[in-house]
Amino acid sequence: MPADDAIPHALEYADRWLAYRRWRLRIPGVQAAVRIGGELVLDTAHGVADEATGEALTSAHRFRIASHSKALAAIVAMRLVDEGRLRLDDVAQQHAPVLRGTDAGRLLVRELLSHGGGAVRDGDDVGFWHLAGPFPDHDGLLAIARSGVERIPASVEFKYSNVGFGLLGLVVEGATGVPYADAFARLLAEPLGLAATAADLDDGAAPLVTGHSALHSATERTALGSPAARALAAATGAVSTAAELTDALRTVVDADDRLLSAAARRRMRQQHWSTTGRDGGAGGYGLGLMLREVDGRTWAGHGGAWTGQATRTLVDAERDVVVSVLTNAIDGPAEELAVGLARLVHAALEGTDAPVERARSFEGSFASVWGRVDVVELGGRLLGVSPTAADPMAAVDELEPLDDDRVRIRAATGMGSGHETAIAERGADGRVARWRGAWRMEAVEAVPA
Repeated sequence: MPADDAIPHALEYADRWLAYRRWRLRIPGVQAAVRIGGELVLDTAHGVADEATGEALTSAHRFRIASHSKALAAIVAMRLVDEGRLRLDDVAQQHAPVLRGTDAGRLLVRELLSHGGGAVRDGDDVGFWHLAGPFPDHDGLLAIARSGVERIPASVEFKYSNVGFGLLGLVVEGATGVPYADAFARLLAEPLGLAATAADLDDGAAPLVTGHSALHSATERTALGSPAARALAAATGAVSTAAELTDALRTVVDADDRLLSAAARRRMRQQHWSTTGRDGGAGGYGLGLMLREVDGRTWAGHGGAWTGQATRTLVDAERDVVVSVLTNAIDGPAEELAVGLARLVHAALEGTDAPVERARSFEGSFASVWGRVDVVELGGRLLGVSPTAADPMAAVDELEPLDDDRVRIRAATGMGSGHETAIAERGADGRVARWRGAWRMEAVEAVPA
């Protein structure tokens, strides 16, 4: 078992790591939260909510969480399944009679939830994603449905569809008899006490972040608009904070029975399709949930891409761990940061009960003309972590304390100074000020000014 304070200690470093990554990658702002066993153990924010004004980003700022909306819509739908008001094998037109006579009306609820309906992604005019016009309203969504949504036959292959989740919103409205936003509030936000979370833009008191353009073709970011998602709210409209999002998506873990039955939670996490992520990695999709592997464990959750915002949440359903990272730039590496944060938490959870006092005495951030290293104890191991790497745990040096001032380097690769000795020189405060021997580095602040 890891030390009693292994998780808080790891999260203290994780917060510094997030701050450094934000600075290095020139992301305007990063908001993040970690929830373990239902307890919010990290709730942090770095950077600015708006580059133009310099307003500091806080944990209270709300983000457009985009396709996270699908996971939340799936929770709403599965609550209706638990209550007997909806069945996974119901056709959409059974609850949304306006869809009768369309191919959309014949799609099954489970096909809508799993992106198995073969439906068009956004319709034939995607100008709303480029802020060239409003998102479809009720009549606009019906026009898409009546023109035919099928692009491939249903239940043939995974085909991501915002329109499909818009149709699910109509199904929820039919099953509840109230607008989707009201059903969302009654079935999810209100029971959990999520004051900052809503199905779409609302009049909430908490401020919204400003979304920013990418740097892929410009040297400066510009502010981007954030319109209401309207009839596509169930697909992409929701607003929330990282802390509240970890609470909402915790409802799919094994230990949380606040909203869903155990069967509903298992069904949501069951893989229906294999997928390939934008980073080329293999994954899967359940009912409203993305699935991916991190450190040999399957994490559920979802991501979201909005005009000027990128977000990601990972859920370890067995260990009751939820990690959420929200960024306010369209090229914000939310997936990368969420996976890195999850790996740091995993390292602490999988640690040993080895004594940590001596190891922690070597901790600090150090740099030379060749690079930067964070020396940190995680799960009983003293590690040299490169904060410039996308994955903090991909190539670490494991350090073995020999005495109060020397460590032996166990290099992650043969290219380092493996099996050699680094000597710590301490300042008057007892902290390591510089390294000599196999390492030559000076202590630096964790986050540059």
